[in-house]
Amino acid sequence: MILQMKNVIFIFLALMSTAFSIHKFYVSTTSIKYIPNERSLQITAQVFADDFESTLKQHVQEIRLNPDNKVELIDSLTKKYFQKNLVFKTQDGILSFDYLGKVYRNDLLVAYLEIVLDSTVQNLVVQNTLLFDFSEDQKNILHFRNAGKRKSFLSVPSNNRFNIEINSFQKEP
Repeated sequence: MILQMKNVIFIFLALMSTAFSIHKFYVSTTSIKYIPNERSLQITAQVFADDFESTLKQHVQEIRLNPDNKVELIDSLTKKYFQKNLVFKTQDGILSFDYLGKVYRNDLLVAYLEIVLDSTVQNLVVQNTLLFDFSEDQKNILHFRNAGKRKSFLSVPSNNRFNIEINSFQKEP
């Protein structure tokens, strides 16, 4: 009788623990701020460090993301990954960015990028496929800011390119 009761309690606790298990979500945030007097885009991208580390491990087995570990290698891999998965295009082609660096903030890796635009750029296409190679459930939120206004986009594997018309953000008279 006591054994049966222990089994019932064990099964009940096992079911309860799976019923309330935390479902991990997969999301990144990229903020793009247009600075008109510098004609530049200041970009801050935040990804979960453990997810990004798992993605990098698909290419480099011995990698751990932490502030004191293989800084130059991790910076190189981070820059390369972002060049492939956060793409800015104009009618003239793909824009290259300056990789300014990264920091670790709590459980996030925060990367800082900058693009200097020439005077003719009026429209951009932004493609964000960050961590789509890690999880099918990955979602990427993009915020574009200009002249005190913000426009947001949700990038998912089936819809990850967005047109941004820079002049549509001009301040109203």
